[in-house]
Amino acid sequence: MTAADTSPILTIDQLQLNRGARQILKGVSLTVGRGHLVALMGPSGSGKTTILRTLAGLEPFQAGRIVIDGLVFGGGEASNRATLSQLRRKVGMVFQFHCLFEHLTALQNICLAPVHALRVPPHQAEQQARALLTSFGVEHRADALPRELSGGEAQRVAIARALAVEPPVLLMDEPTASLDPERRGELGALLRTLTGQGRTLLIATHDEDFAGEFATRIVRMRDGVVT
Repeated sequence: MTAADTSPILTIDQLQLNRGARQILKGVSLTVGRGHLVALMGPSGSGKTTILRTLAGLEPFQAGRIVIDGLVFGGGEASNRATLSQLRRKVGMVFQFHCLFEHLTALQNICLAPVHALRVPPHQAEQQARALLTSFGVEHRADALPRELSGGEAQRVAIARALAVEPPVLLMDEPTASLDPERRGELGALLRTLTGQGRTLLIATHDEDFAGEFATRIVRMRDGVVT
């Protein structure tokens, strides 16, 4: 796999999502190639985070179709356990507030999915987790609890946790929201490394400067549609 490959790894086709009587996504279509960093931008309430949550299997949608690395699922279909299991291998998500388990160390947070979802032997999962922490420059925080981490450290641990099952697609919600300018630059460099390895990133952000510098493509949304 090469970086910025032209072949699509993610296709969203006429995605519609309702919450009660309110239509949140109104026929969103989007195709993303492998190895790209795509920034979803738009005002609050435009549907950016909802798209990420839908791609991660966290919200059902009423109509349309999603294809992620060959896995196809459609609107109105009840996702069965097998489909969700496949999806967890295709997509990793980093939430805006990291959502690390407070009672687990950084290392334990990263090992959780490989051990319990993929049945990786604990010693192997720990080895892989330590390698991820090292690659992100936070190996010295392996035994720290989330409350003991800085914002930048917590974010790197959250990214490592999302990548622990080696998904080809990484989703990030407002990744620069709690970072100072220096940490924003470090994050951008890290994300470039990931896309350089052929991984695809889709981020929801309000940060025009960050998107302009690091995204390979900017997609703008308003009122549940791509503009």
